Amino acid sequence: MTKKLEEEFNLPPIEEVTKTEEEVIPTVEETAEVIQETQGALSVSEKINAAFKEIKGLEDHETEMSDIGKKALESYETLMQLGMNVSDMAAGKVFAEASNMLKIALEASDAKTKAKLQQIDLMLKKARIDKFDNKGAETESVQATVFDRNDLLKIIKGN
Repeated sequence: MTKKLEEEFNLPPIEEVTKTEEEVIPTVEETAEVIQETQGALSVSEKINAAFKEIKGLEDHETEMSDIGKKALESYETLMQLGMNVSDMAAGKVFAEASNMLKIALEASDAKTKAKLQQIDLMLKKARIDKFDNKGAETESVQATVFDRNDLLKIIKGN
């Protein structure tokens, strides 16, 4: 019966699927590279978290948006229960208002995220300006390579 199912669903034989493959063990160099990348990413995230602590008003905005979102969700649930218990003629308006409450909750959640992203963007812009606008200090030279479309396609394809 298994053979018929394999043929019907165009599956590989069960013997091939159940073979145990040897576990690939990464080399010491690969592991060291992964550790360095992870430490670099962690240091960046720690800097961002530390910068968020310095920003005043962001926590207030976040708590206010959380409160608005919670109240909107509670109102949504209440309106949905009410819509189930009223006549069909009035239920449409109640459900429309319930969907508006859900939209408000979503917008409040989006507002929190947008505020954080705007702060990160501003911090990155400030860091970039500070890096290239060091008055009195030596400016770092920036090297750039210009590629045309064909060169980029070759790089992407790996040629």
